[in-house]
Amino acid sequence: MTIPKLKFHQNFLLCLLFSTILVLIIHFSSSVYLSLFFIILFSVLVALLEPKKGWILIILQIFVIISGYWILENLNIKAQKPDEAIFATHISFLPSLVASFMTSFLFKPR
Repeated sequence: MTIPKLKFHQNFLLCLLFSTILVLIIHFSSSVYLSLFFIILFSVLVALLEPKKGWILIILQIFVIISGYWILENLNIKAQKPDEAIFATHISFLPSLVASFMTSFLFKPR
């Protein structure tokens, strides 16, 4: 499997896209497990795209997830399950960082 080599700004834009999708998934998901699955999936994908500077993108992803949730809440767009949405939002830093670190560690560019 070959991973496309994109420039950092292209990966930055992809990370923004993935993060906004994650905000919507977390906000409208009926299960916390589905939200956490997609958080891990997108973190692994970001780490595969940018193995050396992926930590910058993961911090961006965490920031967008947390701020995006609160922006939707302030716009009075209520989550389908508010308790699970706030839990998945504020715990998202842990699976994001772990999945990104492990993926970039296992698939180091040579």
